[in-house]
Amino acid sequence: MWKKIARRIAVGSNGFDVAYWRERADDPGTMSVMWHNRVFNDLVDRDEWSIIEATLPEQRGAVLDLGCGTGRVAERLAARFDSYTGVDLDTMVAEAGRRFPALASSFVAATVADYEYPPERFDFILSLGCVSTACTTATLPDVASKIARALKPRGRVTLIEPFHTGRLLTRGCKMKPAEVAALFTSLGLRQLYRGGLLCFPARMVLAEPVFERFPGVTRTVYESSERLTQRFPSLLADYTVLSLEKP
Repeated sequence: MWKKIARRIAVGSNGFDVAYWRERADDPGTMSVMWHNRVFNDLVDRDEWSIIEATLPEQRGAVLDLGCGTGRVAERLAARFDSYTGVDLDTMVAEAGRRFPALASSFVAATVADYEYPPERFDFILSLGCVSTACTTATLPDVASKIARALKPRGRVTLIEPFHTGRLLTRGCKMKPAEVAALFTSLGLRQLYRGGLLCFPARMVLAEPVFERFPGVTRTVYESSERLTQRFPSLLADYTVLSLEKP
């Protein structure tokens, strides 16, 4: 278990590892879940989706799902918008298309940097663990600018990303949450909400498949640790939550 934890930290610290994510897409045991303990995974999915729903705009024309993976939230987003677009690596969107054939034509194989963002096209843009791992401190400003331009007036972007105040937890892009918020507000967006999700110490242990055999323990520790995380997000949250709106 501890070797797996060390490997995940090493991969994260190296930033965007294409081979790692293609390996996940090809592995039936990991392509459906973010975390190996499915009880834990369902709890995280519940809370992530609650955040996403709470930050959706009133206008529901088009949505862009950056880093859509194998389509974990694709159907739920598509059900709430007139048009859905999911962007990710080739193996990821190929699997997403197989899983959700009705949306197959809506998945685009591209990186967040290479994707051609249509101007003022989207009412909502979601990045769930994507831009922080796919971008560096040097490349995020350009991607953020493309995201801002792609939003319609009154459109919103929600980031649920491992941006951290302390360097110990930082993986991928090494910008702090306040710096990321300042970057997007400098592009004309207005911050609606900033918070945190997923207690890092609890996540490192509960995500392991061995704890799936103890669902009661998983749920109890998860719920109590998340209450602490909401009180002290800068200290405990593994993911920063940012919601911004274009005037």
